[in-house]
Amino acid sequence: MYSIDLGSLRISFAAALVSAPLSGVNHDWLNEEWRDTPQELKIHQGESSATIMGLTGFGAEKGQHVIHVIEPPIKTEHELMAYFLKKAEISNSPREVLLNAINSLEYPWGKLVSLNWTLLGYAPGGAEYCVLPTNFSAISLGYLRLDWPTVRVYPKA
Repeated sequence: MYSIDLGSLRISFAAALVSAPLSGVNHDWLNEEWRDTPQELKIHQGESSATIMGLTGFGAEKGQHVIHVIEPPIKTEHELMAYFLKKAEISNSPREVLLNAINSLEYPWGKLVSLNWTLLGYAPGGAEYCVLPTNFSAISLGYLRLDWPTVRVYPKA
């Protein structure tokens, strides 16, 4: 289990996931047979944020992920949707397309909201993630894709 602290909040998770070709032979973007596999991580815990480096994966999967509370604080799903819509405006896509690129899922700890850049025409694309814990401000995870069913968000002891 990994964990990171953001002020008075702790996020724990079993793994970050990356996509790997099912054949395991090469990383061909045209290959349609992919599977999720756990990624090794190196975590540098800061005072109010954490920086996570993936030790495996490609592109944004591997890159430096700065996990932080979004400023100014976002407390509702509606505000988080507006945050993603503003970021996605650079694609010059119609509002309906932008809204279709945003996904929201509920978990026992709160909501996971993501912006799918691939649907907006960016290649290789990927999704940008934010978690909105119950009774806390939204947290940006960047392109770090966690094993969502294993995520736990709770007050730091």
